[in-house]
Amino acid sequence: MKYFHIIICFILGLSISSCNEILTEDPVSLATSDSYYVTERGIEDGLKASYTTLRDFYGQQNGFFLTVTGTDIFTNGFGGIANNPDINNYSSNFLGTNSTVTNVWNALYVGVNQCNTVVSKIPDVTGISEERRKEVEAEARFLRALYYFHLVQQWGDVHFTLEETKGVETEANKTPASTIYDNGILPDLEFAVDNLPPSAAEQGRAFKGAAEAILARVHLTLGNWAAAEALASSVIQNYDFELVTPYADLWDINNDSNKEFIWSVQFTEDPLLNGPGNSGHLYFIFDYTFNPAMVRDVENGRPFQRFLPTNYLFSLYDRDIDARWNGSFKTVWYANISAEINGHQVNPGDTAIHIVMEPVPDEVKMAAPYWIIDYKGNWIGDVNAYQEIGTNQRRNYPSLLKFLDPLRPSTNETAGRRDFPVVRLAEMYLIASEAAWRQGDAGTAADYMNVLRSRAALPGKEAEMLVDANDINLDFILEERARELVGEKHRWYDLKRTGTLLERVRQYNLDASPNIKEMHLVRPIPQTQIDRASNPDEFVQNPGY
Repeated sequence: MKYFHIIICFILGLSISSCNEILTEDPVSLATSDSYYVTERGIEDGLKASYTTLRDFYGQQNGFFLTVTGTDIFTNGFGGIANNPDINNYSSNFLGTNSTVTNVWNALYVGVNQCNTVVSKIPDVTGISEERRKEVEAEARFLRALYYFHLVQQWGDVHFTLEETKGVETEANKTPASTIYDNGILPDLEFAVDNLPPSAAEQGRAFKGAAEAILARVHLTLGNWAAAEALASSVIQNYDFELVTPYADLWDINNDSNKEFIWSVQFTEDPLLNGPGNSGHLYFIFDYTFNPAMVRDVENGRPFQRFLPTNYLFSLYDRDIDARWNGSFKTVWYANISAEINGHQVNPGDTAIHIVMEPVPDEVKMAAPYWIIDYKGNWIGDVNAYQEIGTNQRRNYPSLLKFLDPLRPSTNETAGRRDFPVVRLAEMYLIASEAAWRQGDAGTAADYMNVLRSRAALPGKEAEMLVDANDINLDFILEERARELVGEKHRWYDLKRTGTLLERVRQYNLDASPNIKEMHLVRPIPQTQIDRASNPDEFVQNPGY
C-alpha cells in the first residue's frame, strides 16, 4: 500500500494536479501562496505539490523521447516515425517549435517555481517544529536540484532563479550551467543530504539515501570521481537496500516497492485519480496484433511501437549467461483468441509468436504451430524484415517489458499505475565502479561490477559473468550500463557526459548518423520561451537551432 497523499492545490491561478497510490483531493481555491503557505497545513500541501511535475517527465512519452531515443541503443520504431521522428533523427526539423522540448521545459520550470515557493515561505511558517521546517526545506531543495539537473543536461545554459515567481516576468537570464551546478544543484543536494531523515516517512518522499544517490549521479556527471564513489558507496553500505534476485523480479508490477528501488515517482491504481499515469507501457512493444491468434489485450500492452531497439543493443547481451536478456525483453507471446497458424489450430494460452535471435529456415517456420520470427526476418521470409532503416521494417522485434502494466483496467487505458524508479541500487554499483576506474583503480571497479553481474547471472553461470581489472574500460562501462539500465531514462545523459554521444550515435543509430552534430549536445530552447523574453539579445537560442 502506498501512503503518500498529494493534494491538488490552486495557487495564483496555476492548477497543479497530482496523485499517488492514494490521492486526497483537497482543492484550495482562491488562495495565494502568501495567504496559504503560512501554516503547517499549507506548507505541507505546497511541498506535496512540488512532486507533481515529476510525473510530466518520468513515465511519459516526452521524457522517453529526450532520454531514450537519439542514442546508440534506441531509434524510432514504426510509431516513432509517425509520431515524432525529429528528436531521434536530429533532423533539420528539430527546432524550438518541437512540442516535446516545449512541454518538458515548461513542466520542469513549473516544478522549479513550486519548489522556490516552498523554500521562500518556510522561514515564515507558524506552528511547525524546527526539525520539520528543515526537512520541508530539504525536500523542496532536493526536488529543485533534480528539476534543474534535467534542465541543464538537456539545454545547457538556462534561466536560473532561486526566488519565487509571483507574477508575469518577461526578462530571462541565460546562466552558465556551471553556475547553476555551483549555486543551485550542488548546494541544494548537500543541504538535502544534511537535513533529510534517514528513511522516508511515506513512500515516494525524498530522504537522505535518495539525496545521496542523486548527488552521486551529479558528481559523476561533473567528473568529481572521488565524491561520486564515496556517495555511491555510502548508499550501498549504509541503508537496507538490496539487489533483487532474480533480475526479472524487479519488473513484476506487484513488486514495485522492492528494496532495490531507492526512490520512485509514484502513480496510482485508481484511474479516476491517476492523471496521465505512467504511460511507459505504450512505447516499447511491437505490434503483436498482426498475428491471427492475438488481439490487443491488457497484459501485452498497447503496441504504439515508438521506440525500436538497435541491433547494437541486442548484441550486448550474452543470452546464454546473462539473465538480463529475458528479464528485460519479451520474446514470446501467447494466443488470446483461437485461430489457425500454419495449418495448426491455436487456442488461448498456446504459443502464438516466438522471436528468436538467430536465422531460422523458412521450412522450420512453416512447420511450427506458431510464428517464429528471427529478428532480422519475419515469419515466412517476409520482405518486411527487421532493419533499422525503412518504415514497415520496424514492426517485429524483441520488446522491452520493464514498463508493461497488466493491472490497467482496460485495453485502451493509457494511464498506467506502475511506479517509475528514478534511482535504484544497481546504478550505485555502476557509479562506484566507473568512479573507481576513473581514479585508476580498475580492480575496485571490477569488484563493484562483479556484484552486479553476479546478480545478473543465469543460475550456474555466475563464474562466467565475472570480469577482472583488464576488462574495465569506458566501452565496457557504457555497455554494462546499457544492459542494466536499458529504457530507464539514463542513456542520452550517459553518452553526453562521457563525450561519446556523437561517436556512438553515428556508429549505431542509422537514422541519426547522417545528421547529428556538435550542436545536438543540447536541445533547442522552446521558441515560445524565446518569443516571450523581453531581452532577446541576452536570452538567445542555443547555437545552430
